[in-house]
Amino acid sequence: MGSHGDDWYFNGNAELVKEKPVMPENLNPELEDIILPSDYGVLARDRNIAWEALSTLTPESYGYAEKNMVEKLVNAKTYPITPKDMIGFRRVRSIQIDARDGIFSYPYFNCRFKKADGKVFFEKTTGSQRKSGYVYQNSPESLVFLGGWSVNDDPQTGYGSTNSVVGKVYKIGPRKAIMIFPTEEDRVEIYELTK
Repeated sequence: MGSHGDDWYFNGNAELVKEKPVMPENLNPELEDIILPSDYGVLARDRNIAWEALSTLTPESYGYAEKNMVEKLVNAKTYPITPKDMIGFRRVRSIQIDARDGIFSYPYFNCRFKKADGKVFFEKTTGSQRKSGYVYQNSPESLVFLGGWSVNDDPQTGYGSTNSVVGKVYKIGPRKAIMIFPTEEDRVEIYELTK
């Protein structure tokens, strides 16, 4: 696998390659040194991965009655957004889409966005699985979330750790936003955020 100290990267097919992946055009090139190359693919395809997961569901799938609501969230018109705009969002509903199992929607939990280290920091403060991390400007209508997750009162983890997580944030109304966390080709989690 090469010499000691060589850098190896995962390509889109989960194969180790020596050549560093090229950052997709729909990601902010200024984030190239912040986003891990292994996360380029899911961040670039976040909404597409959500649509692919939704397309595999059948009327027999758990939570199928919520499919139209989730499609509206994923397909909602987006508006200009900055990290500062997220301060004031305080509630989050988790919607998990799994092609094998269906749609699982969890009630609203508390969250907060605050200034930390000169950047905007997000943390889900209640619920069993808690995500926390920083949001960065990606495009005029999207942000990138880079963070980690922990369970219950376990110590918070950061981006690049074993429990690392990435996502994209879109403003879909004056008091509503969504954060999409694609994890696999057939699984995605959506946070519906409200003020």
